[in-house]
Amino acid sequence: MYWSRTDSVLDMLVTLLLTASWGLGGWLLVRHAFHVRLQERLPVGLAAGFVLFLSLSGLLANLLPVPWVFWAAALLVLAAGVVTAWRSDESPWFALGDLRAWPILLGLLGVTVLYTLILRGQAIFDEYLHLPLISNMAAGDIPPHFYLNPEVYFAYHYGIQLYAASLVRLGGFFPWSAWDISRALALAFTLILGWLLVRRWTGSRLAATLGTILLGFGGGTRWLLLLLPAPWLSWVSQHVHLEGSGWDTAPTLLEALRLNWAFEGGGPLPLPFAFHNGIFVPANFVLGSTGALPFAIILLLWLLLPPRRFKPAGLVAWSLCFGALALAAEHWFALLWLGIALSLAIIAVRNRKISQGMRQWALILLLSAGLALIQGGFITETMRGLMARLLGLPDQSVNAFGFSLRWPPGLPSAHLGTLSLFDPGQLVALIAELGPALLLVVVLVCKLPHQLQRRRWLWSGLAISAVLSLVLPLFFRYGVDRSMTRFPATALWTALLLAFPLLWRSTPRWGWLPRVGLGLGALSLVTGGIVILVTQLYSIPDEQYSYFISSLDATASDKYWNAFPAEAQIIDRVPERSVTLFGRISRASTGIYEPLPEWEAAIADPDPSHLCQAGYGWVYFDKLWWTSLTQEQQHRFEQPCVDVLDEWRSHDEQDYRVLMDLHGCALP
Repeated sequence: MYWSRTDSVLDMLVTLLLTASWGLGGWLLVRHAFHVRLQERLPVGLAAGFVLFLSLSGLLANLLPVPWVFWAAALLVLAAGVVTAWRSDESPWFALGDLRAWPILLGLLGVTVLYTLILRGQAIFDEYLHLPLISNMAAGDIPPHFYLNPEVYFAYHYGIQLYAASLVRLGGFFPWSAWDISRALALAFTLILGWLLVRRWTGSRLAATLGTILLGFGGGTRWLLLLLPAPWLSWVSQHVHLEGSGWDTAPTLLEALRLNWAFEGGGPLPLPFAFHNGIFVPANFVLGSTGALPFAIILLLWLLLPPRRFKPAGLVAWSLCFGALALAAEHWFALLWLGIALSLAIIAVRNRKISQGMRQWALILLLSAGLALIQGGFITETMRGLMARLLGLPDQSVNAFGFSLRWPPGLPSAHLGTLSLFDPGQLVALIAELGPALLLVVVLVCKLPHQLQRRRWLWSGLAISAVLSLVLPLFFRYGVDRSMTRFPATALWTALLLAFPLLWRSTPRWGWLPRVGLGLGALSLVTGGIVILVTQLYSIPDEQYSYFISSLDATASDKYWNAFPAEAQIIDRVPERSVTLFGRISRASTGIYEPLPEWEAAIADPDPSHLCQAGYGWVYFDKLWWTSLTQEQQHRFEQPCVDVLDEWRSHDEQDYRVLMDLHGCALP
């Protein structure tokens, strides 16, 4: 009941056929449109096919209905690969030497399976948002409306959720199992592509392995606060004001560092608060939002980068992959786009001319920007809302907030609140949150002029975007300020990626003391990620759907997912639950955290005829909601006009769910 809603072998074959289409197309494109090394072609081709599939799915969703959009995207990737191979001078289409990458593919499969099993045993990070979004998109709503209000679109980065939606719709998976598989695959691509890229840069398998560990498990170093003398730690704690799950863990930082992190969901082994982070979370624990997909896209862009100029097919494909970053992490796309544009402008002004290569990059910027505006996601919906306001129309999107000035300057932490640069105690906590990776940003700044001179546009753009990602949140806050933590996290991971190969090549000239310092710094960066991995491994034997979904709910979803009319609304005490189970939006909220007063009133005092009048044609009762009603309220649902469609009870009869059709109670 966890994995498949349909238990159909045919659905599994359809999923494999879809995967083979974009995988084969990506392989052909990488072989014939890019200059990729022999043993990199197959894994990089699979990653390229995957990212192109997501990009085209978002784009085609404006033209085609689900599920045709997924088939059209996959077949377009395949067709592009076939046409590119046919027009290429290189033959044959495939080379048996590409299959030498089988150990890398085995690693890709192994990491995917491992983390799918880990995530099967955990329910973590805003699943109340992701699962209904996936279910709603799989049922046909792409670009998606807000899953708790059908009248507005949802401004969100739903890149990896698109893939999960394809698994739900075509593969017969449940939303929760599709979500787990998708996040695991994105992390697997990140680790495998990271290994390939670092090996290419350094020529060393040892460096590739160590670099991959750093990229996959490197994060902030809050745990270093434990090494402070007790009076110093107490002084720091007095200056820090915990927020969110930090406050849920303990009232003070001093107490929280000694406890396990308190959050909704999780696995059987708790995570020590000291080894988590509110800013720079390791890639193996970036399990919300779009998971590790942005990391995988950045690594893919590097591996596809030609030594000089793009071939025409390669330029288009690279632009599409770059545009996919806007669907996965709009902040990273915007700042990287700006960083590349500034790099081009600096060299153009300095040399007073624009080369052919620079014109290609300008074209890439135009193509990717155009894609970001129309493919869906946060940027598309933000522009939709802006155009509506300019035309004097009601805003058609939700979840897009504004910026305001931050003073005094500081960086927000999801757990420790905003940490000011002017408060010594908070500054110590901030340095621990960021960790030694902060020093690597200095390396990027020092190397930037040299990279600009060599016209390494992607390197320069990433370095500039890293600096901007650190500076902007110091002076600007967002409507949901913890979302600003993505900016410094992006900067620090970028610093790990770009600085590691530089340091690896330069360390042979160093003395033993700097080498020891560098090794200890790297060890401190990965300590938190390794501790997290240990806690994750304990989740493998377990199986849970989510913290708001039980086996009874899974049974209901098995029978009734996407079975109601497209405009159907099913009211539930937990509104995200009914959307997840049935794939139908329920009008319950004006935003993620702002329930509608009329919905709250309907939950407190439900009446069949009034619910019908409000647009709710069905009601999904759980035991907690039903037993909270008075006898008079319960009798309202025992009228002949109420049709009990189904009822599910646990084996011990201690819990139940009831699905009712209320249309017979509609007022004339």
